[in-house]
Amino acid sequence: MKRLLPAALFCALLAPRASAAWWLENDYATGSNGLKKDTLTVFTKLHPRLVAGVNTAFYKDSAVYKDKVWSFRLPLMYSGDRFSLSLKPFVYPVNPETRSGAGGGKLYLLTSLTEEDDESYLRLTLSGAWARQRAFVLGGDRKSFGQGAYELLLEKSYYGQFYFLASGAAYSKPSGVSNASLVTPAMDQSELASLGTFRQVTALPDWTAGVQIARNMRPDFDSHVYAGYSKIAFRRAPAAHSGMLGLKLGLNEKSMLDLAYNLYKQEGSAWKNYYKILLQVFF
Repeated sequence: MKRLLPAALFCALLAPRASAAWWLENDYATGSNGLKKDTLTVFTKLHPRLVAGVNTAFYKDSAVYKDKVWSFRLPLMYSGDRFSLSLKPFVYPVNPETRSGAGGGKLYLLTSLTEEDDESYLRLTLSGAWARQRAFVLGGDRKSFGQGAYELLLEKSYYGQFYFLASGAAYSKPSGVSNASLVTPAMDQSELASLGTFRQVTALPDWTAGVQIARNMRPDFDSHVYAGYSKIAFRRAPAAHSGMLGLKLGLNEKSMLDLAYNLYKQEGSAWKNYYKILLQVFF
């Protein structure tokens, strides 16, 4: 069996070139409400099976988060013959404007249920994440509370040409806080589970579910086209719907480009539009 990469569908489409000793990723998103969201990651191979990275990111928008909210991560990925394991600790330092912060981590395991010679496979990913936030609530008090999330992803590939992914996640109930009482929490809830949107989501989810498909255009073109839909149910806020459409291109042997569009709507609110460009450079 081929050694598994520590990623499901979208991460697999952005998987590193086998010969790369280290590489850079810059993921930039913009859109409605003046959203600016930028992520820079440096990865290096510590061992043929072990990859480590350093990541820094920020987001801001004109609606609530007018100042940059910074975050940092130290991803670590181990790729075995029949499984892959990933650990991603993260921290949101206390923001001077919102005076909110967070810290936690996510652990996931990818395993193969079937793996065939024609590049067809069925893979299962299980993940668990935990975080502790400190944020202001209505009334002017700052409250500390914990959160958890559990996620399951099932990915099917047909002949290395067509990919299908179904995912679902459940969030634990934080004690003593609610969407209605929180004021500008710092943490993006996508730290705990995949939400299928480019924008930050800081309200407290109850559960999320999504589907994604992709088509490999090789050998004619070094590219993938992909699309996805997800629904996010919040504990005390209207649910949100998110659709995504993207194209990933191999520019040359040393770089890849991912261009995508995200249409997002919270029930009772107007549609929001977001755009992403992700560049990978290998060394």
